[in-house]
Amino acid sequence: MAPSWKESHGHLPVIIDPIQLAERGARLTGTLPLRSMPRLAQGSLEGSGDVNVDLAFEREEGQQVFVMHGTLRVTLRVTCQRCLETMELNLEAAPWLILSKSGARLEPQEGDADILVADKPLSLSGLVEDELLLALPMVPMHAPDQCTARVRAANVVRAAPDRAERGRKNPFAVLDRLKKTK
Repeated sequence: MAPSWKESHGHLPVIIDPIQLAERGARLTGTLPLRSMPRLAQGSLEGSGDVNVDLAFEREEGQQVFVMHGTLRVTLRVTCQRCLETMELNLEAAPWLILSKSGARLEPQEGDADILVADKPLSLSGLVEDELLLALPMVPMHAPDQCTARVRAANVVRAAPDRAERGRKNPFAVLDRLKKTK
């Protein structure tokens, strides 16, 4: 019996043809190893773990418009850029892509869906990795109330200016006097 692409749980294919999957109305659900995504694994302190994938491929009714949407989730161990301690980053992406063959003319769509030109089969892990990299924060940090750097900053007391600072002249005082005389 041939595998059904309607529901795929657990084992996900390495290579997919997104437009063919959309014509069938397929849904891919399962996990991909993080080690199959070298660019994403490079930003993680541990290159192990799994990415949870739930992608639906659909064809818009009565049109030649194909869509891929779903959710991708992974937990990465990264370094907080505020306190430089290890933290867990729960990363989630919700891709919404319009699938197209090269040369096909698409009418402008509402919303902000990106267009993916899918002339040939694609690597599923490469597609998932690209979407997660786009969702990755530029500077990963703990939440402000959970970061130890916040506690350290709150404990620093600003010193009162000493006599030398108080006695120093402001270099812009001359400009202030000129402004007042006009």
